Amino acid sequence: MDFPDLLLPTQSELKLESLTLDPDSNLITLHLISTQTTAHCPLCRHPTQRVHSHYQRTLKDLTWANYQVTLELHLQKFFCVNAACHRQIFVERLPALTVPWARRTNRLASQLSQIGLALGGAAGARCHKLGYSLCPNSVLNAIPFTPLPEPPPPKTVGVDDFAFKKCLSYGTLIIDIDRHRPIALLEDEHADTLADWLKQHPTIETLARDRSKTYRQGMNQGAPQATQVADRFHLLQNLAEPPFLIPP
Repeated sequence: MDFPDLLLPTQSELKLESLTLDPDSNLITLHLISTQTTAHCPLCRHPTQRVHSHYQRTLKDLTWANYQVTLELHLQKFFCVNAACHRQIFVERLPALTVPWARRTNRLASQLSQIGLALGGAAGARCHKLGYSLCPNSVLNAIPFTPLPEPPPPKTVGVDDFAFKKCLSYGTLIIDIDRHRPIALLEDEHADTLADWLKQHPTIETLARDRSKTYRQGMNQGAPQATQVADRFHLLQNLAEPPFLIPP
């Protein structure tokens, strides 16, 4: 494999046809063609090899040294051969390279999002020495597409009910106490529903609940290894009721 091929975002789906270097504008243009012979419809996921036509797509990529890099992709449009599908013609997808309708590669968008998270829009746009010509909004617009880190498995959770319709229908709210965030909404407040959810999360060590016998039963079934504790509200409520009422 040649050295330029090693620098491509993906080597399995693209083939380098030619390379153009423009020293005056510090620009490298890579002319690439797709090597995919079979594509899947984005709606029905049905495979097809029937080519409809060809089209060209231009993407910005990471810089090489002080040179800006542009990818000129020569891609294909396919017929969807599934008669039940509403999509008759679609363009081939390159998920390892970019997302639909984007003008940048995934790795360039990831780098810009990291710059935006660290510096913000105005300071991030002043990265001309990196070979990028950007405005503050371009840097900030890349941030929402940054994938969120996978949260750690819950260890301490709180369980309580909430009302879909007050006095009519209730569900179960589960909170990750360590991160102070809701992580699940269950469709009802039955013990079996809670037990099924707890069985899918065996890392739970501590469960906080109210005095509901239903939740206690669900916790005993779904997470017998976990320690059950009363939350602060109900603990104080217990202390305020006889025989724990402290006289003035």
